[in-house]
Amino acid sequence: MDFLFDNFWIMFIAGTIVNGLIFFYNSKKKIKVDPSLKDGYEKLFKGWMFFGNIPWVIIGIGNLTGMTESSFEFFFPREMNPIVLIFHAVVVCLWILSAWWIYFQDGAEYLEKHPGLINGLGFGSSDTASAKYIKIIFPITILGGIFGMVLMWTTF
Repeated sequence: MDFLFDNFWIMFIAGTIVNGLIFFYNSKKKIKVDPSLKDGYEKLFKGWMFFGNIPWVIIGIGNLTGMTESSFEFFFPREMNPIVLIFHAVVVCLWILSAWWIYFQDGAEYLEKHPGLINGLGFGSSDTASAKYIKIIFPITILGGIFGMVLMWTTF
């Protein structure tokens, strides 16, 4: 069972890759309708595969190099393990970069133009997420992560 817990990062990498491939496969249908969207979908796919795997690779580095004794150490940043601190800093940086892209680089509009990565699940009847929906839902989802991060830094 220790093997499973110490290598869960591999499952997260696999999950990120599978989700990215599903997105890319589904985007081909939209590209057939509008070939001008091809470059945009390819950029989203590459961004998903790269940025989505950074945290899991950091956990893998920590586990494989012996910088952590267990994956559970990543839940205890107050112990000040350097690789754990790097993991938490990278997660926060990814949140900040995502917010910058969504709100100041027209990322929400980009996602609206290239549907499939984020679906509208509540505001209206469309399965395509509008830019407004993305801008509303993004901080709500990040608040969950912030809450978890605060708990790890203050209570564990």
